[in-house]
Amino acid sequence: MTYTKTRRGRFDDYMKFLATTYKTLMEANKKAGMILDYSIYSASPRSPQDPDLLLTTTWPNMAAFDRSEAAEALSVKTIGSMAAQNQAAVDREAIRELLGSELVRKLILK
Repeated sequence: MTYTKTRRGRFDDYMKFLATTYKTLMEANKKAGMILDYSIYSASPRSPQDPDLLLTTTWPNMAAFDRSEAAEALSVKTIGSMAAQNQAAVDREAIRELLGSELVRKLILK
């Protein structure tokens, strides 16, 4: 789960990125079987330091959670070179702030 806070007045800009580049990459990961699913949740911040968006990814197992060469190759094939991706990540800082991430595991009761 990734906690994200959009910059004031930039919510629509970040949603455009999520609806295009992000969605394309996540769908490619699903098709390749690297992830099971992904979701985007809107949140109501309780304070100025809280996120307004939560991005989740469901992995098939803990081994798949490790970023592999296959995942990087798929990313390059889908959305461009790692250098371009790194620059795009820097550029996105103008529209959003990453507040952190958290690993949450589903526990299935027997």
